[in-house]
Amino acid sequence: MSAEPRPIRVMVVEDYGIYRRGIAVVLDLEPDIDVVGEAESAEQAIPMARELAPDVVLLDIYLPGESGIAACGQIKAASPGSQVLMLTASDVNDDLVAAIKAGATGYLLKDVGPDDLAGGIRAVHGGQPLLSPSLASVLLGEFTDLVRTAPSAAAGSAPESSVPVLTDREREVLALVARGWSNRTVADELYISENTVKNHMRNILEKLQLSSRMEAAMYAIRNNLVDDPDGV
Repeated sequence: MSAEPRPIRVMVVEDYGIYRRGIAVVLDLEPDIDVVGEAESAEQAIPMARELAPDVVLLDIYLPGESGIAACGQIKAASPGSQVLMLTASDVNDDLVAAIKAGATGYLLKDVGPDDLAGGIRAVHGGQPLLSPSLASVLLGEFTDLVRTAPSAAAGSAPESSVPVLTDREREVLALVARGWSNRTVADELYISENTVKNHMRNILEKLQLSSRMEAAMYAIRNNLVDDPDGV
């Protein structure tokens, strides 16, 4: 008989104690999720992440002392295998983009329901980027702005970063991921396996020193690797 899969180990970082406890209680009802730690500040969360190495860290932006955005990168450094899912009341464009750049895999607003929160944890645990539906247009707008302000290849400007280190196949994968395509859809499009797509993405993030698929997507558009941010 095969062993039962290990529950997703989650750490909750939220300064409001009642809300933090409520999240923990709701998530503990899920058979495949285990809340292993709670912190009320970045100062508590960083050493806790290093000690516990949770699979997913639920992280608020507005924390006493250091912000959740500032803490995100430090948590990723303390526990490289952890995925960070921002759970916040902020729908501000700058916060969303800053969180992605800091390495967050997902960004949900606090009005999300229990089922969607649990589903979001499962998604980011699998490495899939996640946004509250109401914020998708915000990120698309950011992509569009990047395309408008990026140096034109026709004018002879070269991308500012290390795009040439990618293989042709890695560029293809990155361009499709930047359009919001899932690993399965990319695999079908390129006639390769889903595991091969995952391996390419792992190599892309390592080569470009990026932390998440979302950041990779923004990188691709900034460097003119995607013709149309709408993917049409």
